[in-house]
Amino acid sequence: MARFAVTVASLALVLCTGCFIFDEIDQGREEMKKHSGHNRPGSPVAAQVEEPEADEGPGLLARVEQIIQDWREPGPVERDPDDEIVTCDLQDGLTFTHESDCLARGGTPRS
Repeated sequence: MARFAVTVASLALVLCTGCFIFDEIDQGREEMKKHSGHNRPGSPVAAQVEEPEADEGPGLLARVEQIIQDWREPGPVERDPDDEIVTCDLQDGLTFTHESDCLARGGTPRS
């Protein structure tokens, strides 16, 4: 069990470090574009019209953080439209609940 915990912790550390590395590479790329000779007036490359890059959306780190947040705090359960609220006969009495919940709790649904 201890080996498993060490392995999971090591894997998490490697993945987190990788996210920071990708962010640094992206920032370095932007700096290189800013300071490269392509932007100097009169250079043949600057004369060519470059199309602006499309926004790629959130970075890798933001996407990973969103996945973790969605995993920790799931949204509301989407129910089937046919899953009606019924009277559920349980061992400890009657309750009103969705039919699927009633069956999951071992009750008998009544319409």
